[in-house]
Amino acid sequence: MDMQQQKFNHSTDTGQSPDTDRVAGVDGNGDLISAIQYKRVRQQLILVWAAISGLLLALLIMVIWSPARESSLPPVVTVERLEVVEPDGSPAMILANSQRPAAATIDGQLIMEGQAEERKGTPSIIFFDGKGDEVGGMLFGTRETPDGYQAGRHLSFDGYGQDQTVVLAHYQDSSGSRSGLTISDRPSHSLLETFDQLGLEPGASREQMRAAIESIPEDRRASRTRELFGTTRAFLGSAPDGEARLELKDGQGRPRILIETPEDGEPAIRILDETGETVLQLPG
Repeated sequence: MDMQQQKFNHSTDTGQSPDTDRVAGVDGNGDLISAIQYKRVRQQLILVWAAISGLLLALLIMVIWSPARESSLPPVVTVERLEVVEPDGSPAMILANSQRPAAATIDGQLIMEGQAEERKGTPSIIFFDGKGDEVGGMLFGTRETPDGYQAGRHLSFDGYGQDQTVVLAHYQDSSGSRSGLTISDRPSHSLLETFDQLGLEPGASREQMRAAIESIPEDRRASRTRELFGTTRAFLGSAPDGEARLELKDGQGRPRILIETPEDGEPAIRILDETGETVLQLPG
């Protein structure tokens, strides 16, 4: 055994490791210990890097091809009614089959009694604003009738605290079909205020609503109804007789401009006065 090896063994016999001795500066043979330390550290780093690389590769394979991951996402969710809610429980959207429809609410209050029952038979998607107000929706269904059938496809958007302002719809039965876009003006006050002005509580029935409107003096009924509920301003669509039609109304709900294209025959543009008389027609 040469001197250098004896020195190394002596340091080992004292119970101190070569690495510790070199750091402490108590061993004179720094070059040999430094080389051994470097070799050990290098081997350790290689082992650590190999372990980390293997682990990352295994994780990547599991993420991409793991059967458990694939099975954690159900391919089909089957429900009769799905309610999407805000953190406080307020409705945001309700998807329902024909037997579990949602009724309209404002400020979380039911607007009209029996509306859910009226909507039965028609699958629907109802939109809410997250604060308890219905703001529109989609209804689409077909009903059997004594005369054959009734089919409806309906998309609408409501005003703030109000009824429908935009409606895109198609209705069809054995007599023909009607399709079109309807635009309406609504008052700035809430529907709840309309109920109050009619002497009704939120959740009143449709029959009570009709009775309250009919109790308005006849000479004021039309104007008062417009004040309470608003009026239709425009319609673009088709009628059962095959006519395509654009109708524009004034703020009182009176037709003022008509563009009509019958299924057969000449199209026409008419401008009407306040009484409904034609003041200009093309062709004349």
